[in-house]
Amino acid sequence: GTTFYFQLLVPRNAQVAALLGMLAEQAARYAGCNEPGAAAFGEQVAEAVRAQLNGSLDPTTNSIPVVVRRSTGPLEVQVDTRTIALEL
Repeated sequence: GTTFYFQLLVPRNAQVAALLGMLAEQAARYAGCNEPGAAAFGEQVAEAVRAQLNGSLDPTTNSIPVVVRRSTGPLEVQVDTRTIALEL
């Protein structure tokens, strides 16, 4: 299977949910997920990012740490403290 790991720090703004959603969708496709699963995963990640922005994220934080990883199990996108997983 395809394995990868990357970290990024994204600015805390409204556009970031859509951006990370697209990134998650591409990662899912790259890891071998077919449509419509990849698009659904991207939407799940975007929703999670929106929830983080509106809720649990420390209001003084200007950037959000994000990790996208896949080793042998699911594809995982971690947004701050929340992980969204896609079984492949």
